[in-house]
Amino acid sequence: MKINIKQKDQCSLITAATHMGQKKPGTELAGDWLKVRGLSEKISEFFSDFRDIGNVFESIKHEKEYELSDELSITKKLKKLSHYSERLSEVIFRELSQDRFVLTIGGDHSIAAGTLAASLQFDENIKVLWVDAHADLNTPRTSPSHNTHGMPVAIAMDLVNEVSENNLFSFLPKLKPQNIAYIGLRDVDPGERAFLDRFNIKSYDAQDVHRLGIEQVLTECKQYLDPDSTNNIHLSFDVDAIDPLYFPATGTPVPEGLSLKDGRRIIEFLNSETNLISFDLVEINPLLGGKEELDQTFASTMELLSALKRTRKYPTGSIHLEENSV
Repeated sequence: MKINIKQKDQCSLITAATHMGQKKPGTELAGDWLKVRGLSEKISEFFSDFRDIGNVFESIKHEKEYELSDELSITKKLKKLSHYSERLSEVIFRELSQDRFVLTIGGDHSIAAGTLAASLQFDENIKVLWVDAHADLNTPRTSPSHNTHGMPVAIAMDLVNEVSENNLFSFLPKLKPQNIAYIGLRDVDPGERAFLDRFNIKSYDAQDVHRLGIEQVLTECKQYLDPDSTNNIHLSFDVDAIDPLYFPATGTPVPEGLSLKDGRRIIEFLNSETNLISFDLVEINPLLGGKEELDQTFASTMELLSALKRTRKYPTGSIHLEENSV
């Protein structure tokens, strides 16, 4: 299913309120923290119609069944993520099916198992740009930490089901390796590197961006993923792709990252030059850092999201709030 690029006037904001993919609490608070500081009002300026869907929380039933702890087994972690991903994907798919651009604020990067599920259900041939310091391509066999925020691409590519007897993510359409490209990599585990090489996945590490410049990298990514400007695009953006100088309030910072200007340009480029239909921004943690770090992280977040503004001028859009979170 295709959405005409001119139909991106309608935006649905979804906040994925979870930190289940890693051990540091706080990412589940990011959406509300940003909204209190004016996120919804700012995004509404960029669209003729803006809808705040609210939070997608973890199910109380499954939260009780799989109490998160350091000792939680990888099987239980994946079951927990599977339940949540299916619920999140249903909410996002509903909005995509109404020809709406969907912005999902995490949450840790495990939420991308659900956002990708929705995008792939909407368009099985959707192209994915993954902006991250990490490849998120681990499986239970390759992951040193067994944190599921390092597994969403492997889940989408059906690599986790290959090593699991439970087939937990059978609801998720499969992402083809040729339909994803990476920008910003600089902390890749050996097992992930093996998958990148095995599937010949297009990737640019942060040093490539510093060497080539972001414009050349984006031009090459577009030529690879969307040469004829006919494909739908899903952007998954982990703020740790950006140097910690700009995003100190995140759980797994890696030095020598992309500049904030580069990060903004990625979003701006996709928004203006491609049919960007779904965008996740993840791994903001308002419990990490003091006032200075949080103020910097908020300012950087708003700078990134300001790239969603189009050249065509719209009057300030009305904000529609759903009565209940999901």
